[in-house]
Amino acid sequence: MPPAHAPTDPGHAINAATLDFLLSAAGQAAAAELAATEDTAADTALLAQIEKLRRRFTPAQAGALAALVRLRRRARAKFADADRLFFTAEALEQATAETVADHRAAHLDRHAPPGPILDLGCGIGGDLMALARLRPVIAVELDPLRLRLAQANLAAQGLADRVTWLLGDWTELDLPPAAAAFADPARRQGEQRLFHLDQLLPPIAALLDLQTRVPALGVKVMPGVAADELPAACGVEFISHEGTCKEAILWFGPLRAAARWASVHTRRGWHTLVTPNDPVPTGPLAAGMTLHEPDPAVIRAGAFAPLCAALNAHLFDPQIAYLVSPRAAAHPLAQSFHLLEVHPFQLKLLQSRLSALGIGAVELKKRGAPFAPESLRGRLKLVPGGRPGVVIFTRQGDARLMLIAVRPDHTGE
Repeated sequence: MPPAHAPTDPGHAINAATLDFLLSAAGQAAAAELAATEDTAADTALLAQIEKLRRRFTPAQAGALAALVRLRRRARAKFADADRLFFTAEALEQATAETVADHRAAHLDRHAPPGPILDLGCGIGGDLMALARLRPVIAVELDPLRLRLAQANLAAQGLADRVTWLLGDWTELDLPPAAAAFADPARRQGEQRLFHLDQLLPPIAALLDLQTRVPALGVKVMPGVAADELPAACGVEFISHEGTCKEAILWFGPLRAAARWASVHTRRGWHTLVTPNDPVPTGPLAAGMTLHEPDPAVIRAGAFAPLCAALNAHLFDPQIAYLVSPRAAAHPLAQSFHLLEVHPFQLKLLQSRLSALGIGAVELKKRGAPFAPESLRGRLKLVPGGRPGVVIFTRQGDARLMLIAVRPDHTGE
């Protein structure tokens, strides 16, 4: 937690004037000095350091320094070299994590024809840094402040000479020739989230027009994009990072590696499952089986058939994205649970079975259930000091079910 009286991001936003200061030798030295204090000192020492900054710099400059140092600390979750980069709070929230940007840039570099890549809406440079490590890039940005932040970030990485910069709305510019293009249209308008491709800024129609001139095109869109909105000519990659399906990418022309596929980053690296045309096997559900919950990107891509093949598993309902296998099995793109019991949903029965099974702490999960499982937590009867368990509320056809399970490391076997 920041000290109660320390400058915070909302009151001390980084703007064009304070960015000039932050980019100066004095600003960079002061940021490094404050960062060292922020990393090691108690709140009282940090307050004292900020007060010293206020005596050396204007209040706006001191506030910008404090904001930048805190943004850099937050950015470490996304960027390995965060302590040398420049951010605003909103731009950092929207920036692509380095791991994902590197994955996407490698796909572009591997499949696009030789030549420079257009980065349309480069923001503060999350994707741009990854692209510029591989190819020359033409970066276009509408917001002057974000363009300057991107320029500072590319310079900090020693990549500035790899980029040609254009300020403006790319839909109104005479874009130079390029081998490929990557576009990150806005998925928010003010505070409002946008959920449809024709609501993107710019809308999908402008991107499809661009694709007639630059066939190798990638477009970052919302992960929940509806299948019936997808342009016929594109392939769709659903990307999952840290257990969350972060985004979908529409790939056109030579970048279309398949119709649909999932790319998932785990501690073991990147994994890919391509969605085939093969039917997904279905079969029974019973106690003693292992239930597998696929990664969200696998679910969005519908890539169940290859996961079933790897796990010797099947769906127990074609509309429910849980797989079950007759024996224990594991896969990096699924969480697995050992099924102790399978019952029709009934709260009193659940209470008695949790007690009988000695469950003392419980995860509540659902798929296909018409209620929020957490609404039941206060009514469950758990055994003090008992073992951890999992209750999964789901359905099979019209039958509402409750599955009582444990994670494999808590089977008691």
